[in-house]
Amino acid sequence: MDSIKALLKRMPWIPAVAALITGIVFGLLIGWVIAPVEYVDATPAFLRQDLRDDYLRMAIDSYSVNKDVELAVQRYEALSDYARETLSNVSSNPQLVSVTAIQNFRAVVEIFQTSESSGGTAEGEQASGDSAAGVEPTDGQFQKIAGIIPYVCGATALIGLMLAVVLIIRARRGKGEKEEEYFDDEFDHPFEAEDLNARLNSKPSMLREPLAEFRTIYTLGDDLYDDSFSIESPNGDFLGECGVGIGDVLGVGEPKKVSGFEVWLFDKNDIQTVTKVILSEYGSRDEATLTRLAAKGDPVMAEDGGVVELQTASLRVEARIVELIYGEGALPHNSFFERVTIELRAWPRATLG
Repeated sequence: MDSIKALLKRMPWIPAVAALITGIVFGLLIGWVIAPVEYVDATPAFLRQDLRDDYLRMAIDSYSVNKDVELAVQRYEALSDYARETLSNVSSNPQLVSVTAIQNFRAVVEIFQTSESSGGTAEGEQASGDSAAGVEPTDGQFQKIAGIIPYVCGATALIGLMLAVVLIIRARRGKGEKEEEYFDDEFDHPFEAEDLNARLNSKPSMLREPLAEFRTIYTLGDDLYDDSFSIESPNGDFLGECGVGIGDVLGVGEPKKVSGFEVWLFDKNDIQTVTKVILSEYGSRDEATLTRLAAKGDPVMAEDGGVVELQTASLRVEARIVELIYGEGALPHNSFFERVTIELRAWPRATLG
């Protein structure tokens, strides 16, 4: 029991989600199994459009034989709000029904409607009296109500889902506001205030949100590859720049066989631009290459998932290799790149006053 209470305290949104799921399950069970909607003695107005057309064709054909005006009008009115539209469809597409029969049927219906409209005042008074007496709605009204039901159910489910999302977001925000202390990954206890700054500088990912995130992609043949990105504060103030460009090339000819990239960080508050060179596996083991590139920056061997860290007076950048594909050819194995994707994430260097 204590474990359940502890779980609900850590995740207070569980009851809301459980209630939502339970409500949906019981609603479907009642609506589809226990008390499903049943249509009894439904009128032709509930049929599909093509079936309504066939129904009216049969009514017209029947009238052409028995000449029963009352029955013809009754069958026409059974289509309710779709009667005029269906008669128009049949007139434009009579199929096996003769045009003369359709015209005779239309004439009977129009005569009936004319006589009905002439007595409209008396009928309106009667309709108001019937409404006051509690007369049941017509089939057309039932059909309109039935058409609204799915939208009402859908809106109810959507509102329930939105409420559940709001509760989850509020629960997470409340949890985040309570966690005012930083915790050590290894020992699970609060940091001491005096060494918090050093720990944040050594692990920038511990900060909740970076200042900026960028992604750059190099592919073989992009001989002018050189991407740079501006780093700004949340208020839009310029803080510096970072980027990646071609740092070393093997052999001659085109396309260039890139064997190294320069990853750099510029800080407006620092007089020096920090640079590191990401080398291929072959280049990182070749002494001549290491000697040649020593002046550009510290060499780092490219590894899939590897991270290169750059740090200046007020900025810190992580360059993570998320995709690494070596090229193939006459050059040494794993000596140049076919495709490389690097993600750059920048944080301000943490300071405590």
